[in-house]
Amino acid sequence: MSIKQHVLFVVPDGVGIKNYLYSDVLKHLIQAGAMVSIWSPLPESVFDEVKQLHNIEIGYKQLVLKKEPVLTRFYREATTYARLLRNTALQNNATILSNWNIPKQNLKLKLLYQSAMQFGRYLAKDYKRIVNYETKSRQGWSKTIVDAYVGDLKTVEATSLFITHQRVASLMPICIAAKTLGINVNTVIFSWDNLPKARLCVWADQYLVWSEWMQQEMKQYYPEIEDSKIKLVGTPQFDFYLDENKVIDREQFAKTYGLDPQKKWICFSGDDVRTSPYDVNFLEDVGAALSDYKDTIQVIFRRCPADFSTRYDSVLNRFKSFMIPIDPIWHVAEDGNWTGNVSKYEDISMQVSLAYHCETVINLGSTMAFDFSMFNTPCLYLNYNPIENGEWLVETIYKYQHFRSMKGLDAVGWIHTKDAIASVVLKTIHDPNTIAVDRQDWMKVVVRHPIQENSTLIAKTIL
Repeated sequence: MSIKQHVLFVVPDGVGIKNYLYSDVLKHLIQAGAMVSIWSPLPESVFDEVKQLHNIEIGYKQLVLKKEPVLTRFYREATTYARLLRNTALQNNATILSNWNIPKQNLKLKLLYQSAMQFGRYLAKDYKRIVNYETKSRQGWSKTIVDAYVGDLKTVEATSLFITHQRVASLMPICIAAKTLGINVNTVIFSWDNLPKARLCVWADQYLVWSEWMQQEMKQYYPEIEDSKIKLVGTPQFDFYLDENKVIDREQFAKTYGLDPQKKWICFSGDDVRTSPYDVNFLEDVGAALSDYKDTIQVIFRRCPADFSTRYDSVLNRFKSFMIPIDPIWHVAEDGNWTGNVSKYEDISMQVSLAYHCETVINLGSTMAFDFSMFNTPCLYLNYNPIENGEWLVETIYKYQHFRSMKGLDAVGWIHTKDAIASVVLKTIHDPNTIAVDRQDWMKVVVRHPIQENSTLIAKTIL
């Protein structure tokens, strides 16, 4: 008699809901006869739409993630810094070290990070030391905490774990408990830029990656992980663009959001304040450059779901005659922590419709380039410094390791000065086939194709 599969989703933040629980991954698991449960720090209510969408009951337990022991965290931070040093040398790319950020406000944390840097320099001289101290870091979790998770896992009778991203260090004792019980642990790599950043904070049996590019990165950055554990399965977040039912009729979309369906729509997608501290200036430049064309063009501003601040308000007010904000439809965490922001299911149709109806998307190095390429729509990357202060430089952004994936490709259109905004946008509107001609080829480097197979592959890998 076969044992019924029971997949336990460990969902540390809201992004995992949109990418994995709203997608067809869950549908394929259910069709295969698997039971599904969820452990998450998020309240149970944010999963109501998941239950309604798939018409199933899902077991739920609210996680209260345990604080890392001091020595465990010290070893983790030291090995992280050591890996960043190694990755920097490996790729000859100094921007990789920009992922090391010392806390400024908390004195104790500042001292911990500074000490971790010193020890990390020692570890970086021998890769075996890095791996050894990562093992020591795992061993620092108390038996009491691990045993409690062992008991919880026995109670839920899970046959496999699926962690929706690899960056939360407090999930480690759950991984240890699962391995104690022989339960298979799967984790996805959260995003295309994560691996050089040394943010592999969980211990899994299988690591699910987006593409051959990411598969090779895993082998470079984590040579101790066996090839058989690195699973090339793609990512399900682009599945939604293949569903015609997700596209809202243009007239209806215009009516809902106060747009003119006869005008050309240009999307400006915002970044978080850390990535693009001068995003407001970029938006203002776009508004000023296109104001002469407001009789034929409307700019749609979609903010980053991690940024519901008021920083854009003055610009939106200045150009309100042709610049229309359409906010992401998300549950926003009351404590202001972006990890608690959760996409509502209706946001998917809104985002798909934006990509379908807009002539282009303008931003600073965003993955929205891939969303729009699903409809063969070119993306324009901003590539100039709106403020000359020497502290933040756009040149640094495009030297990040993940942008090397576009090497040799005409992947995006480039806006090199604010004076060029209007001409580049107009050319993109009137002659899109001359802009970013390799945009879909770049997508194939970053995300496994064919896209429509990815959810099935992920479900099969979990099972």
